[in-house]
Amino acid sequence: MNKIKKFSILGLSVALLISSLLIAACKKGEEVTEKTQMAAKKAPAEKEILYYTCGMHPSVKVKPEDYEKGNNKCPICNMDLVPVYKEAEMAMEAEEQEGREIEIKLTPRAQALARVETEEIQFRPLFKEINTVGQVDYDERKVAYVAAWISGRIDKLFVDFTGNRVKKGDPLVWIYSPNLVTSQEEYLLALETLERVKESPIKETVDQAKSLVESSKRRLLLWGVSEKQIKELEERRKANTNMIIYAPIGGTVIHKNAFEGKYVKEGENLYRIADLFNLWILADVYEYEMALIKNGQRVEITSPAYPGEKFEGKISFIDPFLNPKTRTVKVRMNVPNPQLKLKPGMYVNVLLSAHVQEGIHGSGKVTYICPMHPEVVSDKPDDCHICGMALVEKAIVSPDSVLAVPKNAVLDTGARKLVYMEKEKGTYVPKEIELGAEAVALVNGQKRKFYALKAGLTEGMRIVTQANFLIDSQSQITGQAEAIYSGAIEAKKKKKTPPSKHIH
Repeated sequence: MNKIKKFSILGLSVALLISSLLIAACKKGEEVTEKTQMAAKKAPAEKEILYYTCGMHPSVKVKPEDYEKGNNKCPICNMDLVPVYKEAEMAMEAEEQEGREIEIKLTPRAQALARVETEEIQFRPLFKEINTVGQVDYDERKVAYVAAWISGRIDKLFVDFTGNRVKKGDPLVWIYSPNLVTSQEEYLLALETLERVKESPIKETVDQAKSLVESSKRRLLLWGVSEKQIKELEERRKANTNMIIYAPIGGTVIHKNAFEGKYVKEGENLYRIADLFNLWILADVYEYEMALIKNGQRVEITSPAYPGEKFEGKISFIDPFLNPKTRTVKVRMNVPNPQLKLKPGMYVNVLLSAHVQEGIHGSGKVTYICPMHPEVVSDKPDDCHICGMALVEKAIVSPDSVLAVPKNAVLDTGARKLVYMEKEKGTYVPKEIELGAEAVALVNGQKRKFYALKAGLTEGMRIVTQANFLIDSQSQITGQAEAIYSGAIEAKKKKKTPPSKHIH
């Protein structure tokens, strides 16, 4: 009986020992599993996060400590920010140093959602526009004063108010002058004397009589009496007590100083007449824009008084000195005004257009290109050295045209200028380009903004003009950002080829 008890106790002890060992092993296994899971969770978290950014606006960068404080939304579009890891950034830098580029591919659905649009690079006549404000003024060459050539009294006005329009030769005032009467009588007396002595055998007497006639006539002419009036005086043989003053030019009376009954002195201004059918516009052009203007250049003028209506003129004079206070140069323009819509003193908007000279110019001659490889250009018929296809003749491009890039296609990073070239439908590659001046060109009758291209692309290449910011953001962001578009964008690395240059 005691032996049975002893075996029972021993068996129970062994069972308890085995149970304890099994429990300890299970706990240890659980601890190992938990440690493994924690390590697995901790592994990706150990990647160093440089900053958080927005998938639509890569320029937004938020520090990790600010992100932890709750700054986890894009301030522009309110999208959730995604992390950018140090490893990915270093990999991108290494790719740039190795001369690699990112090739972005979009599925047809992604292209439709992003509304990707492309445009072909072409030669275009580009214009640099200068917008300024001008003031309408009289054409000084077409302004005349009407003065009293003799002293006297105004007995009658034919033009009695300012603003009256007159023609050349129209009567203005009827003036009485005692000096004029005396001069006419002297002239008539000289004529009578010449008639008496013209048959005289003494030559000196005849010459003196002729000289007296000529001097008397010259005095009348100097006092404003016309040849016609002198002819009438010779026929009538009677001096006029009054004299008519005629308009020297046609135009509009812009100042009047003549009144009936007023006594005027010799040389006193009675009227000022201006031709308003041709006017001047004076405008200021800044110092840095001086190189773009020249005499004979056409200008476009608009006025708030006539919305939608345009007037045309030409630059006729550029001041030879600079205003040191405003750092501007005064430019004068001749503007026809046949309907008299423009008034002196009005302020108008002036648009000056200058041809852009910098950039890659058209050859001005027949060239041949490959239909499959537009960068292959030749000045004679030949075969493409890439695909072997026969080159086709291309339309002659004017030497005044330059290779132009749409402004909305250019991504300016500050350090460089980029565009995305379409290698094939849905595949886009970034290209670094060198740009000239920003200008405008007429496309289907509408003005569009372009840059003059200096290097990086050739005629015929297609570049992205819409959704390029989206494509660029995806080329810079890795990891979670790609998941936003359901894997629609795939990045493949290929060796970068040096940017081709258009050579003629």
